[in-house]
Amino acid sequence: MQKEEKKQAKLNEFETAQGMFPKTEFDYYWKKNAKKVAGKVCEALKDALATNRLYVNVSTQKGFSTRQELCFKNIKKFCSEFAENVNDNIIHEVMPDYVDVLYNIFMDTNNPDILAFLLLTPKKTAMQVIFTYLWDNRQDDFITEYIRTNLTEMDIHERLLQNDYYSDVAGKINKDMRAKKLLYKNIKKSTPTNFTKMFPETREMTRKFILHIGPTNSGKTYNALEDLKNAKSGVYLAPLRLLAYEQYEKMNKEGCPCSMITGEEMIIMPGSFHQSSTIEMLNLHEEYDVAVIDEAQMIADSQRGGAWTSAILGVRASTVHLCASPDAEKALIRMITSCQDEYKVVYHERKTQLMQDPDAAHFSFPQDVKEGDALIVFSRKDVHSVAEELKNHGIGCSIIYGSLPYEVRHREATKFADGVTKVVVATDAIGMGMNLPIRRVVFLQTSKYDGTRERPLNVSELKQIAGRAGRYGLYDIGYFTSTVDYMIIGKLVNYDAPLIRKAMINIPEDFLNKEGRVSTILEMWNQIPQTGFYVKGDVSDKIRLARLLEEISDDKELVKTFVKIPLSLDSKELFNEFMKYFRITAKGETPDLSKTLRRYNPISIDVESEDALQQLETYSTIYDFLYSYSRATGNDSELDMILIAKRDISEKIFQILDKQGFIAKTCTRCGKKLIWSHKGNLCDACYENRKIRR
Repeated sequence: MQKEEKKQAKLNEFETAQGMFPKTEFDYYWKKNAKKVAGKVCEALKDALATNRLYVNVSTQKGFSTRQELCFKNIKKFCSEFAENVNDNIIHEVMPDYVDVLYNIFMDTNNPDILAFLLLTPKKTAMQVIFTYLWDNRQDDFITEYIRTNLTEMDIHERLLQNDYYSDVAGKINKDMRAKKLLYKNIKKSTPTNFTKMFPETREMTRKFILHIGPTNSGKTYNALEDLKNAKSGVYLAPLRLLAYEQYEKMNKEGCPCSMITGEEMIIMPGSFHQSSTIEMLNLHEEYDVAVIDEAQMIADSQRGGAWTSAILGVRASTVHLCASPDAEKALIRMITSCQDEYKVVYHERKTQLMQDPDAAHFSFPQDVKEGDALIVFSRKDVHSVAEELKNHGIGCSIIYGSLPYEVRHREATKFADGVTKVVVATDAIGMGMNLPIRRVVFLQTSKYDGTRERPLNVSELKQIAGRAGRYGLYDIGYFTSTVDYMIIGKLVNYDAPLIRKAMINIPEDFLNKEGRVSTILEMWNQIPQTGFYVKGDVSDKIRLARLLEEISDDKELVKTFVKIPLSLDSKELFNEFMKYFRITAKGETPDLSKTLRRYNPISIDVESEDALQQLETYSTIYDFLYSYSRATGNDSELDMILIAKRDISEKIFQILDKQGFIAKTCTRCGKKLIWSHKGNLCDACYENRKIRR
C-alpha cells in the first residue's frame, strides 16, 4: 500500500509541476536557444567520451545481442556508427548525468519564469515535465539530430585518445583515422559553398524559368505540358511512376511521340524527342528545349528532395516549367536567381471551390460513405481492411497504395474514373498529382508513420490531399471531411502552409570517384556540417548498405554500381536476392536471371490463396530489382522477359482485385475478422484471455 501511495504522490507532484510550467516562455526560449542548448549537450557528450567507460551492443553467434566494453575489435565500428545511431537512450548511457547537464543549461537562462519553475520544482520532476513537453511538441529529437550532424567520426576518435581507458586501442587505428581525416578535408574543400557550381555544364547556359504557382486542381501542370508538347524536344519529370506513365500515354495519344524512362522500365518510342520520367532518372548531360518539373515543392522532402534540387539547378533546358504549391514560391525563386537565370511567375487559381463538408461533421464509417469518396489511410494493411469492410457493405472500390505495381495502380484509378467502382481507398499517393474524379476526400486517419515516428499530417500534406476533391469539369465544389479532429482539420486545410526554407541536396555523382571506400566517402559527406539554405540528404541507408557490400568485395566500381540500384530495405526477400546477386557478380560470374525468373514465376501463385496478393507484390519488387540490375550492369538480354513477367504479375493482381479480394484485418490468435480501426493484433476476447493468463 505504501508503494502505491508513493507512486500516487509522484504522479500528483508531476501534474502540479505541469500546471506550473511556463509554456509560452519556454517556447520562446527554445525557439531562440535550441541550437545553443544542443551545442552544449554535444560538447558535454564529447567530454563524456573522453572520460567514461563505454559499451557497445554486439551480436553473438546465436543471434542474441549482448553488451561489450569498447576494445580493439569494435572501436572502428563505434567511431563510425556512434553519431548516426545516437538517441536519448545512448546519450543517457554514455553521459549518465545528462539530466544534470540539461538542467544546468536551462538554469543559465535569464528568463525569470523559467528560473522560478526550476527553483520551485524538484530537479527530477522539472526535467521530466520539460522532456514530456518537448516530446508532445515534436521537438525532442532536435538535440539528437544536431549531434548526428555535428559529431564526426574524427571527433569521437580524438576524444577516445584522451580517455585513459581506451587511449591505447584508439592509438592503434590512428593510421585509418588520418586517412579518413585527409579524405574528409578533401571532400569538404571540394564541396562548393555555392551548390549551383556542382553543375558546370548548366552554368554555361541562360535558362528561362516559368513558375506555375497554385493549389491543387488549378491547371498548373496542364499549362506547362502544352508548352512541352509544342517543343522540338523535352522532358517531363514526375514524382511517381504512375504520373510518368500517364503523361507518356497522353502525349502519344495526342500525336507527340514520347518515350518513358523510370527506374523499373524503359519504353523507347521510335522517332521520339520527348521523354516522360520519374525525377530521379533525369540525365543531367542531355539537352532539351523544354523541361517540366512537377510537384517542385518536394525540394524540402528529407528522403527524395535532393532529386528535385538537382533537376532545378542542373537540368539543361532552355525553358523550364516548375509546377509547385504556394509555400515553395520564394524558395524556388531563390534557387533560380542563385543560378543567374531568368524567371516569371504565373499564378493559378483553384478552378473549383474546396470546402469542408458541413453535413459530415460526425462522419461514420462505413455508413456515411458516398459515391465519389476517396477514403484516406496511411498503410497497405489499412487500405485492405477498409476495402474489405466496404465490400461487406456492398460497396465496390478501387485501391491505390505505393507497393502495388504502377500498371495496377493505373488500372485501379481508371476503374474509379470510369465509374466501374464508386469509391477509392488510398494512401497519400493520390496527393501527388493524380487526376481522379473525387467528389469528397475523407481522412479516416490524420497521422502517419514517416519512417521514424507516428506524427500528425502537416498543413502542406493536408492541403495536397484534400485538394484532390472537386475535379474541374465534373464538380463545382470539392469537399473534405475527417473521422477525427474535424474542426482542427478544417482550420488547417484553409491555413496557409509555412513557407519552405530549405532544399535538400544529394551527394554529387563525381564525389564517389574520390580516393577511398564508397562507405567512407558517404560517411565523410554525411559529416560535413550543413549551413544555410541547402541541407544534405540522408545517406545513412546507403552507408550501411555500402559497408555490407565492402565486407564481401573491395571492388569499388562494383560497390558503386550496386549502391545506386534502387532498393527498399523493408523486404527481406528482396534484400536477400540483392545480396545474392552482389556475391555472384563479385566473384566475376554472371547471375542466372532466368533461374530467378523461374523461381518467382507468377504462374505458380494461386490467386485464390490468402497470401496471393502479398506474394505478387513481393515478386513485383524483385522484378523491379532484376530490371535495374540488368540495366546497371549492361546485361540487356533478359529485359523483355522481365517486362513480360511483370505484366503477368499485374494480370494476376487484376484478377484478385476484380473479385474484390482484399486482405481483412484478423486476430493473430483466433483468426476472427477485426474492423479496420481496431487497435492491436488481438481481438478483445483474446486480449482479455492473455491478460488473465498473465
